[in-house]
Amino acid sequence: MLVKEKKERITLLFILSIIFYFLLIYRLYNIQIIQSNKYKELAQQEHLTSFSIEGERGNIYDRNLKKLAVNVNTKSLFAIPHQIQEPHKTAQLLSSVLSLETREVFNKLNQKNSFTWIKRKLNDIEVEEVKKLNLPGLDFLDENKRYYPKKNLASNLLGFVGIDNQGLEGLELFFDKELKGLPGLAILEKDASGGKIPLSIKRLTNYQDGNSIVLTIDEVIQYITEEALDKAFCQYKAKTGVAIVIMPKTGEILAIAVRPSYDPNYFDRFSQGIWRNRAITDIYEPGSTFKVITIATALEEGVVKLDDEFYCKGWIKYNGNIFHDIHQHGSQDLIGIVKNSCNIGVIQVGTRLEEKVFEKSIRRFGFGSLTEINLPGEVGGLVRSTKDWSKISLASLSIGQEIAVTPIQLIMAISAIANRGTLMKPMIVKEIVDSKQNRVKVFKPKPIRQVVSAETALTMTKILEQVVIDGTGKGAKITGYRVAGKTGTAQKFDFSTGKYSKNKYSALFVGYAPVENPQIAILVLLDEPQGSYYGGIVAAPVFQEIASKVLPYLSIPPNQ
Repeated sequence: MLVKEKKERITLLFILSIIFYFLLIYRLYNIQIIQSNKYKELAQQEHLTSFSIEGERGNIYDRNLKKLAVNVNTKSLFAIPHQIQEPHKTAQLLSSVLSLETREVFNKLNQKNSFTWIKRKLNDIEVEEVKKLNLPGLDFLDENKRYYPKKNLASNLLGFVGIDNQGLEGLELFFDKELKGLPGLAILEKDASGGKIPLSIKRLTNYQDGNSIVLTIDEVIQYITEEALDKAFCQYKAKTGVAIVIMPKTGEILAIAVRPSYDPNYFDRFSQGIWRNRAITDIYEPGSTFKVITIATALEEGVVKLDDEFYCKGWIKYNGNIFHDIHQHGSQDLIGIVKNSCNIGVIQVGTRLEEKVFEKSIRRFGFGSLTEINLPGEVGGLVRSTKDWSKISLASLSIGQEIAVTPIQLIMAISAIANRGTLMKPMIVKEIVDSKQNRVKVFKPKPIRQVVSAETALTMTKILEQVVIDGTGKGAKITGYRVAGKTGTAQKFDFSTGKYSKNKYSALFVGYAPVENPQIAILVLLDEPQGSYYGGIVAAPVFQEIASKVLPYLSIPPNQ
C-alpha cells in the first residue's frame, strides 16, 4: 500500500515537473520571440534618453539684406544625475560660476531623470569656468542663441526671444511662427552606470530651419533717425520720443525710432516699460498737427476757400467756453491761420462743419482704428462718437484736443495728404524667404481708401509748404528741397485734475518732401520736453536733420 502511494507521488511530481518545464519553455519563447520587440524597446529605454534639437531661427534683414537679427553657436550645460558623485558640492561649485541658486541646481542634480538641463546657452566665460571644474556627470550640447549685432538699433521694433527661441516682443513675436522653424528629436545613449557613451548623441528626426524676414527698414536711415532723435531726446530731457520715416506712396516704413530704448541681447536688464514700441502702443493728443485734418476736411466739404478771411483777437467764445491763443493774429486768410497755427482761426473753420461729417472724416483718415501694421500691441487710439461729444467738442477737436492717436496713425494720415489723398496701409515687411533665400511670401503696397480728393490734397500741400517757408515750421527747412509740414504743441491732459496741464506738453512735427513729388514723410514726437516745448523749436529741427541726410542718401535730387 505504501509502495503504491509512493509511486503515485513520484508520478505526480514528474508530471508537474514536465508541466513547469514546458511553461518555462513557453515563457522564454514568448519573451524572446513573440514579445522581443517590446522588451528590446524597454531595454533601450533603460539606457537611452531623448530631447529636442532646435531648428535654427530665421534671420531678420533690412531692405538691403543687412542682418539685424542672427544666430550664434553656444553651448548648453546638462547633467546625468546618476553620475554626480557629490551633488551638494557640485551644486555649490556650479551656482558660483553660473550665477544660479545653489538649491535650484541641487534639486536638478537630485532628480531621478537620466538627463536634466542645468543652464541653457552659456556665454564663453561660463563655458570655460565649468570646464575648469572638471566635474563628472556634466557635459555640453551645441545650440543656437539669438544675437542682435546692431545692439540698440531698432530694438523696440525687432523685439527679442526667450531661452527657447520663442519670440517675446516686437517682430520676433509677431512673426514667431515663420521664424522659429520645427524642432528635431535627438537621443542620448548611456552605459550601464548611466553615463553618456562618447559620440553617442544621434538625431532621430531632422529639424527644420525657420524662414527669414526682409524688412522695409533701411539700416542707414534707421541709424540717421535714431541719432537725430537721441540728440533731441537728451537735449530736452524728454520723457519719451518717437520718430518715423515712411515712403508715402507705398506705405513702406524706412525707420521707426523710439526712446528710451534697450539692448535686446540683454533685454532682461531693462524694465518692461522700455521694451514696447511706443510708435504703435502709446497714444497722444496730436495738438496742432491735427489742424491738417480739420482744414482738409473743410476744403473737401466746401465750407471754406483759400481766400476766406478770419480774424483772431487772441480768444474766441464757443458755446460758453473761451479758447485762447498765444498771439493776437488779426486778419488772416486760410493759409495764414495754418502757417501761424492759429487756434482761433482753425476753430472758426472747424465749427463750420457738421459734427457727424467731421467725425466721419476723422475716421476716414484712419484715426480710432488699427492700421493693422504687422507688429504686436497696436492700439486704435481714442475717437469718440458724436453722441458722446460735449457742446465744445467740435471746437476742441478742430485744434487737436479731445482725441488721442498713435504716432503711426498720425504719420499715415499726413502721408495720405502727400499721396494725393490716398491712405496706405503701413508696410514693415517686404518678404519672407526660406533658408536658401527662396521667396515664401511677398508683401505688396496696399491702398486703404481715398480720404480726400487729389485736388484737396494738393491744396493742403500748398498750405503746408507755407508753414515751413514762413510759419511755425521754419526749423524744418532744407536747403535745395521744398518741404511741407505742420508743427504741434499739445497740452497734456491731467487726469488727476480733470484739466489740461499748465506745464506738460508734447512737441510734434509731421512733414514730407520734396513737395513736388513726395518721397519721404517723417514724424517727430518728443513727450514732455524740458525747457522749450514748442513743436517748431523742439521737433522741427529733428525732421530737418533726418530729411537733409535721407534725401541725398536715397539719391533724390534737390530742386533745379
